[in-house]
Amino acid sequence: MADQSPTDDLSEPGAPVAKDFRDPALIKLKRKPARVSVITSAGVVLLCAVFLVRLHGDRAFGGNDAPAPVTVNDIVAGKVDTESFITVPAEPMRAHSIRAAKSSTGVGYRVTPVRGASDRLWLILSGDGWDQANLSSYTGRLRKLDDLAFSDAVFEYAASHPRPLFATAAATRAGFGGGEVTAVSGDKIKLTANDRVALDVVDPNVALVVAAVNERFASVQAWTEALTAAGLSPGTALPEPADSPTGADGKPTQARYEIATPGAVAEVTKKLEAAGLWAARVEPITRHYETTWGKLVSSPPGTFDVGTAKILEGNVDLVGLYVAKAIPDDAYALIMGEKPQDYWFVLPITIALAALLLIFAWALVRAIKRDLMTPSPAPTSAA
Repeated sequence: MADQSPTDDLSEPGAPVAKDFRDPALIKLKRKPARVSVITSAGVVLLCAVFLVRLHGDRAFGGNDAPAPVTVNDIVAGKVDTESFITVPAEPMRAHSIRAAKSSTGVGYRVTPVRGASDRLWLILSGDGWDQANLSSYTGRLRKLDDLAFSDAVFEYAASHPRPLFATAAATRAGFGGGEVTAVSGDKIKLTANDRVALDVVDPNVALVVAAVNERFASVQAWTEALTAAGLSPGTALPEPADSPTGADGKPTQARYEIATPGAVAEVTKKLEAAGLWAARVEPITRHYETTWGKLVSSPPGTFDVGTAKILEGNVDLVGLYVAKAIPDDAYALIMGEKPQDYWFVLPITIALAALLLIFAWALVRAIKRDLMTPSPAPTSAA
């Protein structure tokens, strides 16, 4: 049987056909229009909305122009909007910096509180120690500290590691009643009985004499005899520190003595000059004392009782208070190095997301009408 032509009807199933034969029934088939389901359209709409919300901060910051000059007090008082491009004169408390990083590599950041802000304003500085120092004002992006990726680590570290703050003797005494002391930085410090307190006090009745071993006084013993002859009581020379210089023969090149006498620095200097001992210098001696706030508040008027000694308040310059302070929840962060021009791409992305959201919102409405609101046809009964 010969092959059928393209125009012949297929009279028998399975009959052979020509290679270029086209079935008219298949040619007339129409492709069903593509349908977007309710779940798909709703998911895309939700994702677009989430990304639009998350980009709001970058979009707002990117709309800034020149940095606006503000003060620390303006920021702390909540008068400056977040996501602003600002410049503020501030003094960072670098000794209280907290290292933070968003990844395990890189130099990270130095999160540094601003003096006088009571931990409510922090500077986010580069962790690179080679960066040029800033000695005047700081310019950057203002955000809430809690919004940063590494904020949890910073909050946790600050709450668990005491940071030293310093107060005058008068301010420390004034805090004995309520347990709150005003530091020299202006910060309010709330202390508990177990908080550590440290004092460095110059001992007025002891002086350190550092004498150079030379041709005139060629040994430590020679200096001991010379100081004794000058009317001083040097006693035994102090041991030399490990990093003290030595001569070519390995012997020390200086001798050190602690000499106790009232008004030690002035009195010892006077006697050394009278004896012509010009190769010796006189230095004050600073004593370090540590105690707790609970013990210090029991000190009698006019003195600080540190357990091993009672120190006159007049001899105390500053008192070191080691307090683990929690960062306030409403603290601000000023991020250095960020500029609005760096976020030029946010606006095009926002427009694209908004367009995609509108398209799939329209598709969602159509899908709801088609799949959920259109009644299904009633089933027909068999004859």
